[in-house]
Amino acid sequence: MSARLSIRSYTRVMHAHRHDYCQLVFPLHGTIQISIDTAAGTDRVQPPSNQVGPGRCAIIPSGATHSFSADEQSSFLVADLDQLPEPMTDLPTFFVSISSPLLTFCQFVECQLQHRHNPVLNEEIGALFLSLLLQERFQARHDPRISRTMEYLQQDLSQTIQLAELAEIACLSLSQYKTLFKQQTGLSTRQYLLKLRMDKARALLAHTDYPISIIAEHVGYQDLSAFSRRFSEYFGQSPKHFRT
Repeated sequence: MSARLSIRSYTRVMHAHRHDYCQLVFPLHGTIQISIDTAAGTDRVQPPSNQVGPGRCAIIPSGATHSFSADEQSSFLVADLDQLPEPMTDLPTFFVSISSPLLTFCQFVECQLQHRHNPVLNEEIGALFLSLLLQERFQARHDPRISRTMEYLQQDLSQTIQLAELAEIACLSLSQYKTLFKQQTGLSTRQYLLKLRMDKARALLAHTDYPISIIAEHVGYQDLSAFSRRFSEYFGQSPKHFRT
């Protein structure tokens, strides 16, 4: 599998075409309106037309006719692929949300590609881009009410937020919030927060020299032993053992 990356802009005039390779479109600045032919040999059943902005990705399968338009000031990272990465092959939609780290990498690619032409570096960036795609957990767009609570939870993992506060942020009753959050994420709020905390703790252990006690505080544990027990239960090894 290979990826050819480029930075593109379009016009407000609607264009339509098709090609014999797959394509991913990542908005960096502004939005793009894309309509994708759902009859092009795909099982994706989500609405074929969408406006896509930063933090989302449009998936254009090989052979799918698609039409698109955008403001001339908008810019997009476009990846031409000989095949879709495995995490994207069975998605039920053409439009998915992407993680903040992947969006940040796309913005980094924009700076590099616009800086100078270096074929070797561009090939290495393309390989790293594919590696990140293979690790990404793509999801269809969340209900905006749940998206607000997810973003709020991620802002400060050191704090434990009450469900009632999250329900208020979502403008839902407590029971409605709990039901919708589980439907949208497949996890309860407690499980989702635990995943965020453990993933963050593992990253800090691997890539920083912070003392384990400080890392524990960063992810909401004032008691070091409680953090160590939870980390060990989650990953099957202690924080100290993981770091070594």
